[in-house]
Amino acid sequence: MKRLLAALLLAASPALAVLPGAADDAEVVEAVRRIENGGYELALPLLRSALSRLPNDPDVYVYIAFAERRLGRVEQAMAAYRAALAHEPGHPPALAYQGSLFLTLGNRAAAEANLAQLMAQCPTCPETETLRREISPSASAPPASRPSSAPSR
Repeated sequence: MKRLLAALLLAASPALAVLPGAADDAEVVEAVRRIENGGYELALPLLRSALSRLPNDPDVYVYIAFAERRLGRVEQAMAAYRAALAHEPGHPPALAYQGSLFLTLGNRAAAEANLAQLMAQCPTCPETETLRREISPSASAPPASRPSSAPSR
């Protein structure tokens, strides 16, 4: 299942190439399946229900943030990234995806801070490389001048 979602996200965006592993929870598994099929709104109730059983699982928050971003709800996505990082401050997927969102919002300094944290704690993690690629000079154009096919995360 992790490979399927990773493949979906590779096609969607470079910053989402590395996905957290889904918990061994039936609702999370079903939510991920719905996300894979574009059912972001349908996945959210399952993920929020899973939080009642897995309240400290940062991966669940990252899935929520992904779905919220795909629905265009940037503030809710950012809140979910913050929650993931509150439960696990160095969570690589949350740092990378939040960094990507910072770039989308034009906050390059915050994205670079996330990358610095990733590089300090895990310089060889795939999440570090994906965020590094997004921040690279070739990706430094303002969001408005980037290709319109780039999905919001």
